[in-house]
Amino acid sequence: MSSRRTFKLGPILLVASLVVMGAWAARFNLRDNAIPRNFGVVEESKLYRSGRLTPAATSALVKAHGIKTIIDLGAYEPGSVQERLAQQTAEALGVNRFRFQLNGDGTGDPMHYVSALRLIAKPELQPVLIHCAAGAQRTSACVMFYRDIEQGTPIDKTYSEAFDFKHDDTRNPELKPYVQQWSERIKRAVKLGGAIEQGELDTKK
Repeated sequence: MSSRRTFKLGPILLVASLVVMGAWAARFNLRDNAIPRNFGVVEESKLYRSGRLTPAATSALVKAHGIKTIIDLGAYEPGSVQERLAQQTAEALGVNRFRFQLNGDGTGDPMHYVSALRLIAKPELQPVLIHCAAGAQRTSACVMFYRDIEQGTPIDKTYSEAFDFKHDDTRNPELKPYVQQWSERIKRAVKLGGAIEQGELDTKK
């Protein structure tokens, strides 16, 4: 008798599990559509930040803040469905979109930050939305460089803001030393229009 009950309960438990998982998925999709992930205002009418966005959330931000340009610091794998969808969404909204592939911990080729910061500084491209996957590491690094270069806030005074956007230095100890290591070279390249020499990249990885 007990074995029959187990057999009958099996499909019921499976269906119940699927219903619960479906409800959670729907909840998070609805939440991400309604509330842009890790969104923040860096400088009103000039620069905004977030994590990766659904098409609905992208549209909402573009309409709410007049976003003209989106800079993606590597939220999606090159050639992935998500990457194509993000590009198609930007095109459908008439928004410029630029993509730079940086590592998830915020490290990588510092010239990608230089290129992103040069774009952010162009009035004709503002307001700009900058994002990565979570909006915590790469985006925080770029915001730190921006506050130093464009607003004159010393780089060591900008790090605390990253914690407000879910950076955790116990889980990612690479971000702070990377920013400290490259901040002056990045600032010089942005201000003077030059590049960071390959030799510097080789010796400072």
